[in-house]
Amino acid sequence: MKAVTYDTDSELAYIYVLPPKRNRNIRSEELKVNDCILLDIDQDGKIAGFECFGEAAHLCAPFTGKSRLYVKDSDGYHFRARHHAAVRSCYTVYGVTFCFSDGNYQEFAGFDLDGTMYHSAFLQRLTEK
Repeated sequence: MKAVTYDTDSELAYIYVLPPKRNRNIRSEELKVNDCILLDIDQDGKIAGFECFGEAAHLCAPFTGKSRLYVKDSDGYHFRARHHAAVRSCYTVYGVTFCFSDGNYQEFAGFDLDGTMYHSAFLQRLTEK
């Protein structure tokens, strides 16, 4: 299973937070603080995955096909597209904290998943050991 896909023609990255399901009822909404991130919300109120456009997509593209995407600790799962950038602003929605390396929520740095909402064999398979 690929956790990150990237379409070179449209320059769009997609990150799966939950395993894809054919009959999943999903609605989409834009991340309120950054219009380059579009969230897919499942029927349980969790983020199933999200699309990234622009610079965020380019940052996520190198992770396409990677078998280890997350780092896990007692707080949950963490993904950083900008490994050495300081996080200067965060926005939390549906148990996912989106992190940005600027104060205006424009420079996507990664995200953190709440360990109480998002804990699955799917995420564990994608986690560094």
